[in-house]
Amino acid sequence: MERVTLGIHSIFGWRKQSTIDRISTVCARETPEKQTWIRKEAVRNLGRNLTELIRNRKMDDVEIEGMEETFRAFDEARKKEKGILLVIVHSGNWDLAGVRTVQEGFPMCFIARQQKNSLTYQMLVDVREQNGGTVVDRDDPKLIRKLITFLADNGIVAVLIDIRARQAGDQFEYLGQEAWLANGLGLLAAKSKAEVVPVFLGRRGRDRHVWKPLPARRFGEEKPSKEERNALLQSCLDDLGAEVLKNPESYFWFNKRWVLEKFEEE
Repeated sequence: MERVTLGIHSIFGWRKQSTIDRISTVCARETPEKQTWIRKEAVRNLGRNLTELIRNRKMDDVEIEGMEETFRAFDEARKKEKGILLVIVHSGNWDLAGVRTVQEGFPMCFIARQQKNSLTYQMLVDVREQNGGTVVDRDDPKLIRKLITFLADNGIVAVLIDIRARQAGDQFEYLGQEAWLANGLGLLAAKSKAEVVPVFLGRRGRDRHVWKPLPARRFGEEKPSKEERNALLQSCLDDLGAEVLKNPESYFWFNKRWVLEKFEEE
């Protein structure tokens, strides 16, 4: 699968130029040769991720460095009985992380977005639900209520924070660039008082994964201001972005809604 994805990317040009532009902007200090390696390895990693999801849905024999440390961090955070907001970005195999967390016995909720390819969308839903995971649609009008209820039962909700907002709003900094992001994380953390646990997910070649839990944080009992909610998101962007810059080949540079794409100024 990694050869197929690399071929589609290199020969047929699937998002090739946009990926080159993104990597050259974010990794401007790297040599052109290193930037090319980052791009090609990222494509290979995409193929590896797909292979793992298609061929080995149980995911119970995949080597993951840092998994036990991450699960200990979850156990510690759940002692507060407010649930966990698992904060991640599009790096490593983020679906694998959720599957393995469910397999370990943690109640896990995934937020899904409808894909143009219905077969791909259903495969992702099946993978997430097969061991008891819960999937809610991102466009569900009752989304926030459902997530807060799940957190109130001391569950874990996975939140991908490197998703471009649908319209211009507050600006944040990510990967050394300006980014417009929707701060659903700050809203959920404020309403639920859940523990916020960022975890970086990376790959080391074909068979090895690396998980790195970062310092947990949470709001106190007082209602946080908008500035405090934004500061929470920015702190997670800073911590996870620093890890992405150390491991750029693990990042998903191919997102159609690129997180650093700017809105047109009015």
